Amino acid sequence: MSNKFDVIIVGAGLAGIAAAIEIAREGLNVCIIERAIIPGEKNVTGGVLFSSVLDDFIPGWKNEAPIERWVAKKGLGMVSEKSLSLMQFEVEKELEDKKAFTVNRNAFDSWFAQMAEEAGATLLTNTLVEDLIIEEGFVKGVKTHHSDGYLEADIVICADGVNSLLANKAGLRKRDVLPKEIGLGIKEIVSLPVNTINERFGIRENEGCAYEFVGNFLNGVFGGAFLYTNRDTLSIGVVVNLGSVGDTSTNARSILENFKNQPQIKKLIEGASLVEYSAHLVPEIGLDMVPDLYGNGILVAGDAAGFVVNNGFSIQGMNYAIASGIEAGKTAVEAIRTGDVSTKQLASYKTKIDKSFVGKNLKKYRKTHKVLGNPRMGNQYPAVMEGIAKKLFGFDDEIQPNIAEAVKSTIRGNNVSTWQLMKDGFDVWRYM
Repeated sequence: MSNKFDVIIVGAGLAGIAAAIEIAREGLNVCIIERAIIPGEKNVTGGVLFSSVLDDFIPGWKNEAPIERWVAKKGLGMVSEKSLSLMQFEVEKELEDKKAFTVNRNAFDSWFAQMAEEAGATLLTNTLVEDLIIEEGFVKGVKTHHSDGYLEADIVICADGVNSLLANKAGLRKRDVLPKEIGLGIKEIVSLPVNTINERFGIRENEGCAYEFVGNFLNGVFGGAFLYTNRDTLSIGVVVNLGSVGDTSTNARSILENFKNQPQIKKLIEGASLVEYSAHLVPEIGLDMVPDLYGNGILVAGDAAGFVVNNGFSIQGMNYAIASGIEAGKTAVEAIRTGDVSTKQLASYKTKIDKSFVGKNLKKYRKTHKVLGNPRMGNQYPAVMEGIAKKLFGFDDEIQPNIAEAVKSTIRGNNVSTWQLMKDGFDVWRYM
Protein backbone atom coordinates (compact mmCIF):
# COMPACT_ATOMS: atom_id res chain seq x y z
CA MET A 1 0.00 0.00 0.00
CA SER A 2 1.26 3.46 -0.89
CA ASN A 3 1.82 5.91 1.95
CA LYS A 4 0.65 8.89 -0.17
CA PHE A 5 -3.00 9.69 -0.90
CA ASP A 6 -4.96 12.62 -2.21
CA VAL A 7 -7.27 12.43 0.82
CA ILE A 8 -7.11 10.55 4.12
CA ILE A 9 -10.34 10.14 6.10
CA VAL A 10 -10.09 9.28 9.78
CA GLY A 11 -13.12 7.28 10.90
CA ALA A 12 -15.21 4.76 8.96
CA GLY A 13 -18.55 5.87 10.31
CA LEU A 14 -21.30 7.17 8.07
CA ALA A 15 -19.65 10.57 7.52
CA GLY A 16 -16.25 9.14 6.68
CA ILE A 17 -17.57 6.48 4.33
CA ALA A 18 -19.86 8.93 2.52
CA ALA A 19 -16.91 11.28 1.97
CA ALA A 20 -14.80 8.39 0.67
CA ILE A 21 -17.47 7.30 -1.83
CA GLU A 22 -17.81 10.85 -3.15
CA ILE A 23 -14.04 11.25 -3.53
CA ALA A 24 -13.34 7.80 -4.98
CA ARG A 25 -16.03 8.22 -7.62
CA GLU A 26 -14.15 11.27 -8.87
CA GLY A 27 -11.05 9.17 -9.42
CA LEU A 28 -8.98 10.50 -6.54
CA ASN A 29 -6.85 8.30 -4.30
CA VAL A 30 -8.58 8.16 -0.91
CA CYS A 31 -7.91 6.10 2.22
CA ILE A 32 -10.28 5.56 5.17
CA ILE A 33 -8.59 4.71 8.47
CA GLU A 34 -10.71 2.99 11.12
CA ARG A 35 -9.63 1.91 14.59
CA ALA A 36 -12.24 -0.87 14.83
CA ILE A 37 -11.77 -4.25 13.22
CA ILE A 38 -14.85 -3.73 11.04
CA PRO A 39 -16.78 -0.52 10.25
CA GLY A 40 -19.78 -0.07 12.52
CA GLU A 41 -18.35 -2.15 15.35
CA LYS A 42 -18.14 0.77 17.77
CA ASN A 43 -21.31 2.62 16.79
CA VAL A 44 -24.41 3.13 18.92
CA THR A 45 -27.59 4.62 17.54
CA GLY A 46 -31.12 5.15 18.75
CA GLY A 47 -32.78 6.51 15.67
CA VAL A 48 -33.55 5.84 12.05
CA LEU A 49 -32.04 6.72 8.70
CA PHE A 50 -33.99 8.72 6.13
CA SER A 51 -34.19 7.54 2.54
CA SER A 52 -33.77 10.98 0.97
CA VAL A 53 -30.12 11.32 2.00
CA LEU A 54 -29.24 8.18 0.03
CA ASP A 55 -31.64 8.26 -2.93
CA ASP A 56 -29.45 10.37 -5.22
CA PHE A 57 -26.17 9.29 -3.69
CA ILE A 58 -26.48 5.52 -4.21
CA PRO A 59 -29.09 4.70 -6.88
CA GLY A 60 -30.83 1.41 -6.19
CA TRP A 61 -29.61 1.24 -2.59
CA LYS A 62 -33.01 0.06 -1.34
CA ASN A 63 -32.47 -3.23 -3.13
CA GLU A 64 -28.96 -3.69 -1.75
CA ALA A 65 -28.64 -2.21 1.73
CA PRO A 66 -29.15 -4.39 4.85
CA ILE A 67 -32.35 -2.73 6.02
CA GLU A 68 -34.00 -4.08 9.17
CA ARG A 69 -37.52 -2.60 8.92
CA TRP A 70 -39.27 0.31 7.23
CA VAL A 71 -40.64 2.65 9.87
CA ALA A 72 -44.43 2.87 9.89
CA LYS A 73 -44.81 4.29 13.41
CA LYS A 74 -42.95 7.00 15.28
CA GLY A 75 -43.78 8.25 18.72
CA LEU A 76 -42.78 10.35 21.72
CA GLY A 77 -43.61 9.06 25.18
CA MET A 78 -43.64 10.53 28.68
CA VAL A 79 -43.03 7.86 31.29
CA SER A 80 -44.13 8.07 34.92
CA GLU A 81 -43.74 5.41 37.59
CA LYS A 82 -46.82 3.45 36.48
CA SER A 83 -47.96 4.97 33.21
CA LEU A 84 -46.95 5.89 29.68
CA SER A 85 -48.43 8.84 27.79
CA LEU A 86 -47.65 8.35 24.12
CA MET A 87 -48.04 10.66 21.14
CA GLN A 88 -47.81 8.47 18.07
CA PHE A 89 -47.79 9.02 14.32
CA GLU A 90 -48.51 6.08 12.02
CA VAL A 91 -48.45 5.76 8.24
CA GLU A 92 -49.46 2.91 5.96
CA LYS A 93 -46.67 0.56 4.99
CA GLU A 94 -47.97 0.37 1.40
CA LEU A 95 -46.95 3.96 0.65
CA GLU A 96 -44.83 3.91 -2.47
CA ASP A 97 -42.15 6.22 -1.04
CA LYS A 98 -40.42 4.49 1.83
CA LYS A 99 -39.16 7.36 3.97
CA ALA A 100 -37.30 5.95 6.97
CA PHE A 101 -35.79 2.67 8.09
CA THR A 102 -34.00 1.06 11.01
CA VAL A 103 -30.55 -0.47 10.63
CA ASN A 104 -28.04 -2.60 12.47
CA ARG A 105 -24.95 -0.40 12.27
CA ASN A 106 -22.56 -3.36 12.11
CA ALA A 107 -24.27 -4.65 8.99
CA PHE A 108 -25.12 -1.27 7.44
CA ASP A 109 -21.72 0.36 7.94
CA SER A 110 -19.96 -2.73 6.57
CA TRP A 111 -22.15 -2.60 3.46
CA PHE A 112 -21.60 1.15 3.14
CA ALA A 113 -17.82 0.69 3.43
CA GLN A 114 -17.99 -1.99 0.73
CA MET A 115 -19.60 0.63 -1.54
CA ALA A 116 -16.59 2.87 -0.88
CA GLU A 117 -14.12 0.09 -1.68
CA GLU A 118 -15.95 -0.79 -4.87
CA ALA A 119 -15.73 2.88 -5.86
CA GLY A 120 -11.95 2.67 -5.42
CA ALA A 121 -11.31 3.75 -1.81
CA THR A 122 -8.71 2.02 0.38
CA LEU A 123 -10.04 0.85 3.76
CA LEU A 124 -7.48 0.45 6.54
CA THR A 125 -9.02 -1.04 9.71
CA ASN A 126 -7.71 -1.92 13.17
CA THR A 127 -5.52 1.18 12.92
CA LEU A 128 -5.36 4.03 15.43
CA VAL A 129 -4.48 7.52 14.24
CA GLU A 130 -2.34 9.12 16.92
CA ASP A 131 -1.47 12.49 15.44
CA LEU A 132 -1.54 14.83 12.48
CA ILE A 133 1.46 15.61 10.30
CA ILE A 134 1.65 19.42 10.13
CA GLU A 135 4.20 21.26 8.02
CA GLU A 136 4.37 25.05 7.59
CA GLY A 137 0.83 25.44 8.93
CA PHE A 138 -0.73 22.83 6.62
CA VAL A 139 -1.99 19.39 7.56
CA LYS A 140 -0.03 16.96 5.40
CA GLY A 141 -1.17 13.56 6.67
CA VAL A 142 -1.47 11.42 9.79
CA LYS A 143 0.65 9.28 12.07
CA THR A 144 -0.83 5.89 13.02
CA HIS A 145 0.18 3.53 15.80
CA HIS A 146 2.04 1.25 13.38
CA SER A 147 5.85 1.48 13.36
CA ASP A 148 5.80 2.60 9.72
CA GLY A 149 2.51 4.42 10.12
CA TYR A 150 3.18 7.81 8.51
CA LEU A 151 0.60 8.40 5.76
CA GLU A 152 0.66 11.55 3.65
CA ALA A 153 -2.25 13.36 2.01
CA ASP A 154 -3.18 16.73 0.56
CA ILE A 155 -6.32 16.83 2.72
CA VAL A 156 -7.33 15.04 5.93
CA ILE A 157 -11.03 14.72 6.77
CA CYS A 158 -11.72 14.22 10.50
CA ALA A 159 -14.70 11.94 11.03
CA ASP A 160 -13.37 10.48 14.26
CA GLY A 161 -16.29 11.10 16.60
CA VAL A 162 -17.52 13.66 19.09
CA ASN A 163 -14.28 13.99 21.03
CA SER A 164 -12.17 14.52 17.91
CA LEU A 165 -8.56 14.68 19.02
CA LEU A 166 -7.47 15.58 15.51
CA ALA A 167 -9.76 18.60 15.28
CA ASN A 168 -8.33 19.73 18.62
CA LYS A 169 -4.73 19.23 17.46
CA ALA A 170 -5.43 21.17 14.27
CA GLY A 171 -6.68 24.09 16.38
CA LEU A 172 -10.20 23.90 14.94
CA ARG A 173 -11.77 23.50 18.37
CA LYS A 174 -10.83 26.47 20.52
CA ARG A 175 -11.49 24.65 23.79
CA ASP A 176 -12.06 21.16 25.11
CA VAL A 177 -15.54 19.69 24.75
CA LEU A 178 -17.34 20.05 28.08
CA PRO A 179 -19.18 17.16 29.78
CA LYS A 180 -22.44 19.11 29.52
CA GLU A 181 -22.02 19.10 25.72
CA ILE A 182 -21.63 15.32 25.43
CA GLY A 183 -24.15 12.51 25.74
CA LEU A 184 -23.39 8.95 26.74
CA GLY A 185 -25.44 6.50 24.71
CA ILE A 186 -25.97 3.02 26.14
CA LYS A 187 -27.75 0.48 23.97
CA GLU A 188 -28.86 -3.11 24.30
CA ILE A 189 -29.94 -5.23 21.36
CA VAL A 190 -32.33 -7.91 22.57
CA SER A 191 -33.71 -10.83 20.59
CA LEU A 192 -37.39 -11.73 20.13
CA PRO A 193 -39.20 -13.85 17.52
CA VAL A 194 -40.40 -11.86 14.52
CA ASN A 195 -44.06 -12.74 15.19
CA THR A 196 -43.76 -11.60 18.80
CA ILE A 197 -42.36 -8.23 17.74
CA ASN A 198 -45.13 -7.80 15.19
CA GLU A 199 -47.86 -8.63 17.72
CA ARG A 200 -46.55 -6.47 20.54
CA PHE A 201 -46.00 -3.39 18.42
CA GLY A 202 -49.02 -3.82 16.15
CA ILE A 203 -47.01 -4.02 12.95
CA ARG A 204 -46.77 -6.33 9.97
CA GLU A 205 -43.83 -8.05 8.31
CA ASN A 206 -41.00 -5.58 7.58
CA GLU A 207 -42.90 -2.70 9.20
CA GLY A 208 -41.14 -1.06 12.10
CA CYS A 209 -41.52 1.59 14.75
CA ALA A 210 -39.24 3.98 16.58
CA TYR A 211 -39.95 5.74 19.87
CA GLU A 212 -38.22 8.29 22.09
CA PHE A 213 -39.06 8.74 25.78
CA VAL A 214 -38.51 11.08 28.72
CA GLY A 215 -39.64 10.52 32.26
CA ASN A 216 -38.86 10.01 35.91
CA PHE A 217 -36.72 6.96 35.09
CA LEU A 218 -34.01 9.58 34.39
CA ASN A 219 -33.75 10.42 38.13
CA GLY A 220 -33.32 14.10 37.37
CA VAL A 221 -30.67 13.58 34.69
CA PHE A 222 -30.95 15.42 31.36
CA GLY A 223 -31.50 12.79 28.68
CA GLY A 224 -33.95 10.36 27.19
CA ALA A 225 -34.54 6.80 26.10
CA PHE A 226 -35.26 5.07 22.82
CA LEU A 227 -36.82 1.85 21.62
CA TYR A 228 -37.05 0.70 18.03
CA THR A 229 -37.71 -2.48 16.15
CA ASN A 230 -35.32 -4.44 13.97
CA ARG A 231 -36.19 -7.58 12.03
CA ASP A 232 -35.91 -10.06 14.92
CA THR A 233 -34.43 -7.81 17.62
CA LEU A 234 -35.22 -4.65 19.52
CA SER A 235 -32.78 -1.81 20.18
CA ILE A 236 -33.38 -0.25 23.58
CA GLY A 237 -31.24 2.32 25.31
CA VAL A 238 -30.71 5.73 26.86
CA VAL A 239 -28.72 8.82 26.01
CA VAL A 240 -27.80 10.87 29.09
CA ASN A 241 -25.88 14.11 29.43
CA LEU A 242 -22.47 13.51 31.02
CA GLY A 243 -22.48 16.81 32.86
CA SER A 244 -25.92 16.14 34.27
CA VAL A 245 -24.95 12.62 35.37
CA GLY A 246 -21.92 14.06 37.12
CA ASP A 247 -24.19 16.34 39.16
CA THR A 248 -26.15 13.40 40.60
CA SER A 249 -25.43 10.18 42.46
CA THR A 250 -26.93 8.03 39.70
CA ASN A 251 -25.29 6.39 36.69
CA ALA A 252 -26.29 5.72 33.10
CA ARG A 253 -26.61 1.96 33.55
CA SER A 254 -29.12 2.32 36.40
CA ILE A 255 -31.13 4.78 34.31
CA LEU A 256 -31.40 2.20 31.54
CA GLU A 257 -32.52 -0.44 34.05
CA ASN A 258 -35.12 1.98 35.45
CA PHE A 259 -36.48 2.51 31.95
CA LYS A 260 -36.59 -1.21 31.16
CA ASN A 261 -38.45 -1.89 34.41
CA GLN A 262 -41.18 0.67 33.78
CA PRO A 263 -44.34 -1.52 33.48
CA GLN A 264 -45.41 -0.46 29.96
CA ILE A 265 -41.86 -0.89 28.62
CA LYS A 266 -41.28 -4.14 30.49
CA LYS A 267 -44.25 -5.71 28.69
CA LEU A 268 -42.73 -4.89 25.32
CA ILE A 269 -39.36 -6.56 26.04
CA GLU A 270 -40.58 -9.45 28.21
CA GLY A 271 -38.82 -12.72 27.37
CA ALA A 272 -36.15 -11.05 25.24
CA SER A 273 -32.56 -12.27 25.43
CA LEU A 274 -29.54 -9.97 25.31
CA VAL A 275 -27.59 -10.10 22.04
CA GLU A 276 -25.33 -7.06 22.28
CA TYR A 277 -24.42 -4.29 24.71
CA SER A 278 -22.56 -1.15 23.68
CA ALA A 279 -21.83 2.43 24.75
CA HIS A 280 -20.68 5.47 22.83
CA LEU A 281 -20.24 9.23 23.24
CA VAL A 282 -22.39 11.51 21.07
CA PRO A 283 -22.62 15.29 20.60
CA GLU A 284 -25.50 16.78 22.55
CA ILE A 285 -26.15 20.47 22.03
CA GLY A 286 -25.96 21.08 18.30
CA LEU A 287 -24.74 24.37 16.85
CA ASP A 288 -23.24 25.72 20.08
CA MET A 289 -20.55 22.99 20.06
CA VAL A 290 -19.70 23.01 16.34
CA PRO A 291 -15.96 23.75 15.87
CA ASP A 292 -14.33 25.50 12.93
CA LEU A 293 -15.10 23.12 10.07
CA TYR A 294 -11.99 23.69 7.97
CA GLY A 295 -8.36 24.69 8.06
CA ASN A 296 -5.28 24.39 5.87
CA GLY A 297 -5.53 20.86 4.51
CA ILE A 298 -8.25 19.67 6.91
CA LEU A 299 -12.05 19.32 7.13
CA VAL A 300 -14.35 18.05 9.91
CA ALA A 301 -17.57 16.06 9.38
CA GLY A 302 -20.22 14.05 11.23
CA ASP A 303 -20.13 13.72 15.02
CA ALA A 304 -16.64 15.25 15.08
CA ALA A 305 -18.30 18.45 13.84
CA GLY A 306 -21.14 18.20 16.39
CA PHE A 307 -23.73 17.64 13.66
CA VAL A 308 -26.60 16.30 15.76
CA VAL A 309 -30.05 17.85 16.09
CA ASN A 310 -32.63 17.09 18.76
CA ASN A 311 -35.84 18.95 18.01
CA GLY A 312 -37.68 17.44 20.96
CA PHE A 313 -39.49 14.86 18.87
CA SER A 314 -36.58 12.98 17.33
CA ILE A 315 -32.80 12.88 17.55
CA GLN A 316 -30.99 12.97 14.23
CA GLY A 317 -27.29 12.40 13.73
CA MET A 318 -26.82 9.61 11.19
CA ASN A 319 -28.51 11.48 8.35
CA TYR A 320 -26.46 14.58 9.14
CA ALA A 321 -23.30 12.48 9.13
CA ILE A 322 -23.95 11.16 5.62
CA ALA A 323 -24.93 14.58 4.28
CA SER A 324 -21.89 16.31 5.79
CA GLY A 325 -19.59 13.55 4.54
CA ILE A 326 -20.86 14.04 1.01
CA GLU A 327 -20.27 17.80 1.20
CA ALA A 328 -16.80 17.30 2.69
CA GLY A 329 -16.00 14.92 -0.16
CA LYS A 330 -17.17 17.40 -2.78
CA THR A 331 -15.12 20.17 -1.19
CA ALA A 332 -11.99 18.01 -1.08
CA VAL A 333 -12.32 17.10 -4.77
CA GLU A 334 -12.77 20.74 -5.79
CA ALA A 335 -9.75 21.84 -3.74
CA ILE A 336 -7.38 19.17 -5.03
CA ARG A 337 -8.36 19.81 -8.63
CA THR A 338 -7.64 23.51 -8.22
CA GLY A 339 -4.33 22.72 -6.52
CA ASP A 340 -5.32 24.83 -3.51
CA VAL A 341 -6.04 23.16 -0.17
CA SER A 342 -5.78 26.31 1.91
CA THR A 343 -8.31 27.59 4.41
CA LYS A 344 -9.57 30.08 1.83
CA GLN A 345 -10.45 27.34 -0.68
CA LEU A 346 -11.85 24.88 1.88
CA ALA A 347 -14.13 27.57 3.33
CA SER A 348 -16.66 26.57 0.67
CA TYR A 349 -17.41 23.51 2.83
CA LYS A 350 -19.08 25.66 5.49
CA THR A 351 -21.09 27.42 2.80
CA LYS A 352 -22.32 24.05 1.55
CA ILE A 353 -23.24 22.96 5.09
CA ASP A 354 -25.04 26.22 5.86
CA LYS A 355 -27.17 25.87 2.73
CA SER A 356 -28.06 22.24 3.42
CA PHE A 357 -30.70 20.83 5.77
CA VAL A 358 -27.84 20.15 8.18
CA GLY A 359 -26.95 23.79 8.69
CA LYS A 360 -30.50 25.07 8.54
CA ASN A 361 -31.74 22.65 11.20
CA LEU A 362 -28.71 23.23 13.42
CA LYS A 363 -29.53 26.93 13.40
CA LYS A 364 -33.28 26.43 13.80
CA TYR A 365 -32.98 24.14 16.83
CA ARG A 366 -29.86 25.58 18.47
CA LYS A 367 -31.71 26.31 21.75
CA THR A 368 -33.83 23.17 21.99
CA HIS A 369 -31.35 21.52 24.35
CA LYS A 370 -32.10 24.23 26.91
CA VAL A 371 -35.79 23.31 26.85
CA LEU A 372 -35.07 19.59 27.10
CA GLY A 373 -32.66 20.23 29.96
CA ASN A 374 -35.49 21.69 32.04
CA PRO A 375 -35.72 19.27 35.02
CA ARG A 376 -39.52 19.50 35.06
CA MET A 377 -39.62 17.77 31.66
CA GLY A 378 -38.47 14.49 33.16
CA ASN A 379 -39.42 14.87 36.81
CA GLN A 380 -42.86 16.46 36.99
CA TYR A 381 -44.53 16.64 33.59
CA PRO A 382 -44.84 12.86 33.09
CA ALA A 383 -46.86 12.72 36.32
CA VAL A 384 -48.84 15.76 35.17
CA MET A 385 -49.67 14.01 31.89
CA GLU A 386 -50.70 10.89 33.81
CA GLY A 387 -53.00 12.86 36.09
CA ILE A 388 -54.64 14.80 33.26
CA ALA A 389 -55.17 11.63 31.21
CA LYS A 390 -56.78 9.84 34.16
CA LYS A 391 -59.20 12.67 34.70
CA LEU A 392 -60.09 13.26 31.04
CA PHE A 393 -60.40 9.62 30.01
CA GLY A 394 -62.57 8.75 32.98
CA PHE A 395 -60.38 6.32 34.87
CA ASP A 396 -61.90 7.55 38.15
CA ASP A 397 -65.52 7.06 39.22
CA GLU A 398 -66.36 10.70 39.55
CA ILE A 399 -67.86 13.60 37.66
CA GLN A 400 -65.40 14.17 34.84
CA PRO A 401 -63.77 17.62 34.80
CA ASN A 402 -63.25 19.68 31.69
CA ILE A 403 -59.75 20.28 30.32
CA ALA A 404 -59.12 23.47 32.33
CA GLU A 405 -60.20 21.82 35.58
CA ALA A 406 -58.11 18.73 34.88
CA VAL A 407 -55.00 20.77 34.17
CA LYS A 408 -55.40 23.09 37.16
CA SER A 409 -55.97 20.35 39.71
CA THR A 410 -53.21 18.14 38.33
CA ILE A 411 -50.45 20.75 38.19
CA ARG A 412 -51.39 21.89 41.69
CA GLY A 413 -51.00 18.34 42.93
CA ASN A 414 -47.57 18.00 41.30
CA ASN A 415 -46.10 21.26 42.61
CA VAL A 416 -46.10 22.98 39.23
CA SER A 417 -47.37 26.54 39.18
CA THR A 418 -49.47 27.96 36.39
CA TRP A 419 -46.66 30.44 35.72
CA GLN A 420 -44.10 27.65 35.37
CA LEU A 421 -46.39 25.76 33.00
CA MET A 422 -46.95 28.85 30.87
CA LYS A 423 -43.24 29.70 30.79
CA ASP A 424 -42.23 26.16 29.87
CA GLY A 425 -44.95 26.02 27.24
CA PHE A 426 -43.73 29.28 25.75
CA ASP A 427 -40.15 27.91 25.59
CA VAL A 428 -41.44 24.84 23.77
CA TRP A 429 -43.33 27.09 21.36
CA ARG A 430 -40.24 29.24 20.66
CA TYR A 431 -37.51 26.63 20.46
CA MET A 432 -39.12 23.37 19.42
